[in-house]
Amino acid sequence: MNCCMKESVFETSLHYASPAHGGWGVLKAAQLIPDSYFLFVSPAACGRHGALGARMEGRKKRVSYLFLTEQSIVSGDYEQMLKDAVSEVMIYLEKRNRKPKVMGIFVSCIDDLLGTDHVALMDELEADYPGVRFIDCHMNPTSTDTGIPPLVNVQNKLYLTLEQSDKKDMGVNIIGNLEAVKKSSELYEVLEKTGVSQVRHISYFDSFENYQDMSKSRLNILVAPSGEYACKNMSQKLGIPYEKSFIAFRPQNIRENYEKISSALGEKCPDLDEYEAEAYKALKEAKEYLNGAPLIIDEEAITRPFEFARCLLENGMNVRRIYSQQVLPSDKENYEWVSLNHPEIQIRQPQNPKVTVEEHVDEDWIAIGYSAGYLSGAKHVVDIGGQNGLYGYKGLMALLEKIKDSKDKTADLKQIIDDAVLIV
Repeated sequence: MNCCMKESVFETSLHYASPAHGGWGVLKAAQLIPDSYFLFVSPAACGRHGALGARMEGRKKRVSYLFLTEQSIVSGDYEQMLKDAVSEVMIYLEKRNRKPKVMGIFVSCIDDLLGTDHVALMDELEADYPGVRFIDCHMNPTSTDTGIPPLVNVQNKLYLTLEQSDKKDMGVNIIGNLEAVKKSSELYEVLEKTGVSQVRHISYFDSFENYQDMSKSRLNILVAPSGEYACKNMSQKLGIPYEKSFIAFRPQNIRENYEKISSALGEKCPDLDEYEAEAYKALKEAKEYLNGAPLIIDEEAITRPFEFARCLLENGMNVRRIYSQQVLPSDKENYEWVSLNHPEIQIRQPQNPKVTVEEHVDEDWIAIGYSAGYLSGAKHVVDIGGQNGLYGYKGLMALLEKIKDSKDKTADLKQIIDDAVLIV
């Protein structure tokens, strides 16, 4: 595997999944829908990891499992088994006064081979159980390298349960991030100054009825690429336009995001100079504190790792390695800049089996993310996955503090991974 930043680095290979690989998982993402319940239909091995994660995080009461055997798959009775399982689950829930507003049927890749007509099946189930919305969801790793991989597909399913509203208000939706932007972010202050009345995120709602308020928003702010498919469909179905403002860490890119959002709202962008000055001050302090410590960036921690690498490099920090399976279109310009200006930086594909035979790095290296820590053997690991709700100038500052804090600590990576409850 070439260390230099060339297209040949990004190979097509068998996938290796380290113990540090994973994130939310499609079931956890789907369970963001309030008043929802899920039936997971799959061979036992396919559902085991998600089931353990649901139990560890206290989500097990909102999911049941129908584990398929080889006999049940080849018998031709698969669809009837699924309907019978739904009936059993609904009886159980109704007896306990827990009838859901949304019932999701999760199927695995075996279902693609069986060719189930999910549209007809969902219509039939909705006729059998009035007042319950049924949605089909897929846990299909074989679609990872397609245009609609599992996490993209499940985010689309989240918002398909919204109904069009005749009333629009001055609210906005934040789409693409599964964890809400932290309240410490200046995002909320900036939006308030542009006349936004409410900032809505799916995690804010505790009832399906209140969740429908997202249909009233005048704009979707798309902060992560995985939500773009959902935004396109929301634009068509709900009449809500969207603005791409992907999570960024370069101060100039953060400013550009706020300018685009303000323009989409028809307002002048508020003064950002004070926020920006604080961010540059934090970058300078981080450079001095780290004192040349080698940094490794993990795409599972930072969705656009080359954008963050560029931010650190432009401000004098020592990025030595980046773990990235592929380059996202929204990160290509940054990849090309890093490639041209810092060809010495190592690129590693975290799911390429070749990473398993590589020697560990020296003790003073700092890994930003779980997979980077596990694969590199770095002594210092920044505890972050999925960007943890960071956004804007204060998101950058919070991340820099995390990196500084890790410099003088030896990480207990096993404990960090256990606490993160990573789900593939």
